Formats: sequence, C-alpha cells, structure tokens
Amino acid sequence: MAPFTASIAAMYQDGLLAHHRAPRNRRVIDAPTAIGARKNPVCGDEITVMVALDADVVRDVAFTGRGCSIATASASMMTDAIVGRTVGAALAVADAVDRMLHASGVVASAEAVLPEALTPLLGVAPFPGRHGCAMLPWQALREALAAKR
Repeated sequence: MAPFTASIAAMYQDGLLAHHRAPRNRRVIDAPTAIGARKNPVCGDEITVMVALDADVVRDVAFTGRGCSIATASASMMTDAIVGRTVGAALAVADAVDRMLHASGVVASAEAVLPEALTPLLGVAPFPGRHGCAMLPWQALREALAAKR
C-alpha cells in the first residue's frame, strides 16, 4: 500500500471542507419515520438525524445540529450515501465507515467497500482523535434505524 501522502491528504481534506461549507440535506424532514440524536459532551457536537422510510427503503434522510467540520461533513456525506438503500444496506455502510476508521491504516481494503460519496472520510482515518467526530452522525443514524428493525 502506498503511504498516505500529502497530496492524498489534501484531496480528502478538500472533499471534507466542501461538505462542511455547503452541507447537503441539512434541514428538517416534516414527518420523519425515525429520529436519532447524538451528542459529544467533550466538544459540544450535536447531530440529529431524521429518516423517512418507504417500507424498508430510505426514501429521505436529513440532519440538523451543530458540529465541527468533520461531524458536519460526515453527516452531509452520509445523507448522500444512504438514500435509496434498504435499512440493512444503510447499516452496512455505517459498519463499513466504522471499520475504515478503525482499520489501523488499512485504507485500501476500506476503499473497496465505501460508496464513492464517502471517500473524503478516508482522510480522517489517520487521526484517531477525530474518529468520534466522523462517527457521530452515523451513530445517530443507527439509533434512528434501530427503532425500525
């Protein structure tokens, strides 16, 4: 595996910052099927995820709250990545993000399972202190979908 170079890090950082500056689906869903909320008391990040399901398929997903650039970007990317997926598939993507972040540098195998919309999160993997930021919206999603399983 090639080392995590500065140019790769910059590419991932640009992707994260684009989602932080202009987050997608940062809004309220009028009649969500499920809601999950998570807070990080250490840094003050708070993310609420709303999901609208059609049977077992994620028809719409949105988030509100405040968070650091990584938490906000991760929430934005998450909304892009899971719309149209079944609940099981959405949870599998959440698991893949978790595995990628905790893979101790095994980025190549994680890239194979991550949807393209989530590749900027690979830039967070080398920084264990920021894994919680990236996972916060995914934990809120899991909470919301757990009530629907």
